[in-house]
Amino acid sequence: MNGDDTAGRLEACRETLEAIAADRTLLDALPETSRRALLEAAGRVTHPIKAELRAAAKKRHRAKKREKRARDEAILSSTGIRKGRTATMYETPPALPPTLPESVEAPQLGEERKCYICKTRFRETHRFYDSMCVPCGELNYERRFQSADLSGRVAIVTGARVKIGYQAAIKLLRAGAEVIVTTRFAHDAAARYAREEDFEDWRGRLSIYGLDLRHTPSVERFCAHVRETRDRLDFLLNNACQTVRRPAGFYRHLLEGEQTAQLPAEARSLLEGHEALVREEATLPDAAALAQVALLPEDVGRDLRLFPAGQLDLDGQQVDLRGRNSWRLALDEVSTVELLEVQLVNAIAPYVLNGRLRALMQQTPERDKHIVNVSAMEGQFYRRFKTDRHPHTNMAKAALNMMTRTSAADYLADGIHMNSVDTGWITDEDPAAIAAAKTEVHGFHPPLDIVDGAARIVDPIFQGFLTGEHAYGLFLKDYQPVPW
Repeated sequence: MNGDDTAGRLEACRETLEAIAADRTLLDALPETSRRALLEAAGRVTHPIKAELRAAAKKRHRAKKREKRARDEAILSSTGIRKGRTATMYETPPALPPTLPESVEAPQLGEERKCYICKTRFRETHRFYDSMCVPCGELNYERRFQSADLSGRVAIVTGARVKIGYQAAIKLLRAGAEVIVTTRFAHDAAARYAREEDFEDWRGRLSIYGLDLRHTPSVERFCAHVRETRDRLDFLLNNACQTVRRPAGFYRHLLEGEQTAQLPAEARSLLEGHEALVREEATLPDAAALAQVALLPEDVGRDLRLFPAGQLDLDGQQVDLRGRNSWRLALDEVSTVELLEVQLVNAIAPYVLNGRLRALMQQTPERDKHIVNVSAMEGQFYRRFKTDRHPHTNMAKAALNMMTRTSAADYLADGIHMNSVDTGWITDEDPAAIAAAKTEVHGFHPPLDIVDGAARIVDPIFQGFLTGEHAYGLFLKDYQPVPW
């Protein structure tokens, strides 16, 4: 029944009821049962029963709630962080924030939201963040673009091919530092850095090394090479992390690109140090090739439907369509191989790097050096709402935190400030289908992006240089110390 039909029938009904009201004998034309049913229906219209009133009220309430949520969703979708996720590929933001009109009035949400940072309720939205009150949003937005003069300083950032590590390396390069990047896929990393608009400004200060942190002898040899070829080291950011194990098929598309001949000419120079190390140590395994070593049955499968060719996510990473991953595994479901890999990457490699490179950090007299152990709240012992999933990653981060807790005071004696830093909630680690459903059904979006994560792990360095006060021995979350 369309709108016109309904209106016409209601109009005819009105005329009939008015005629009956004027002459009730018209009802005599109906049988008794029909006459009673007509009068009862008319009575329910003028005096509805309570159940019908409640049902109608609930229906109107639900409709208004849907409208309010739709309006709120439109406001939230207009924030900068949401717009960034609609792109086909994430682009590194400029060094300076964009200029905005001073008179922009912040939209007001119909329903209050809880601020991701301070947990207060808010309606007034920030122009960039969809999950923060305006004061917290302003602080976090300012820190996204924070910098300091690091000219002449040298930094190492592990796991800096994509995402947080990549953005952290960019921040340090733009601040004037010389940066040594490690990744399993050095050629792919070189091509990514070479595509940055300001590449020419800092290309001479960037070196990229192929290094698989699961292979401890390679980590030891890398440290020895850095000690032999560098005369200083000021900052060490242990950023590399294995959270969800990916099968060999996830990385297969990168192997073809790991050929020097296929690199753009402007990117080849970034690998000079790496190639020199390879020539010196011909017996060391190739980092990219190690990603294809079959250690578990899932590494043998070649089901292209799980890793469809040419389908990349916002960070330029292979799409993973597996229905279940290690983020959802309980203790007895995690393989021994994955348990060991996580400990090697997340705890053992940082331990080796921190230990073997201390002597190099001691060679220069400055007392403003930093080690950042990139951690997570999952490694915090006394935390509410800890689930029984992924205990192996929780263990690794707890171990990393214990290294900071134990050794920070010792390293301070050499002017080295060691801290653990939580990157914040950047990524939904659930399988792709589950993560997509959470967004579609519940409107869930991670409150931060990769630049926010990068800003957090370089913040102890920048804040130290800007204020002269260098923090140490802390577990930092959202730029503030939190309990261990």
